[in-house]
Amino acid sequence: MIRGTHETPEVSAPPRSMLDLARAWIVVGTQSIGGGTSTLFLMRREMVERHPWLTPRQFLEDYALSKMSLGINLIALAGLIGRRVAGGRGVAVSVFGLLVPAGAITLALTFGYTIVRDSELVRAALTGVGPVAVGMTAGIAFTFVRQSVRRGRRAAIDYACAGVAFAAGLLLGASPALVILSGALGGALLLRGESSRASGDAAL
Repeated sequence: MIRGTHETPEVSAPPRSMLDLARAWIVVGTQSIGGGTSTLFLMRREMVERHPWLTPRQFLEDYALSKMSLGINLIALAGLIGRRVAGGRGVAVSVFGLLVPAGAITLALTFGYTIVRDSELVRAALTGVGPVAVGMTAGIAFTFVRQSVRRGRRAAIDYACAGVAFAAGLLLGASPALVILSGALGGALLLRGESSRASGDAAL
């Protein structure tokens, strides 16, 4: 558990070089076993906790913005983070650092899976992966909810918004773009001038 501290609006310490930034993304790209949830967790650990390049709030804001992009959201998030911490070169380094190692490992694993996919042991092992993936996804989602809420009575509004978005996606099958845009519109109309600083900069 990392105890929260009041964050500053700017990055605490930008990368010393593009090599440092590339190394951090290679760590993410080579260790993100399990897909999106684990990748997101590793991104946060590298960019917020291990290196003081982003505040928790900045990471959360970039993640929210990436969800409005088409295609693979984590690629968009990598680009947004790279742009924030190192400008245009940071975008290229971040995206390539994430994709190239992960792509190479994925190709190797895919080739290996075609050899063993008919094994009963492999099928049984894959059956146990589903519940674990659900638990990881729920855990990171809960962490982000804690980070996004404000203090005091306003926290109830934030939790309610998160609950409505969850219900809209799960029960009503609403388009993610519609849900996110509705939240942006509601914030623009109702929360103008409100502080967006989370009460839980302490998460994880």
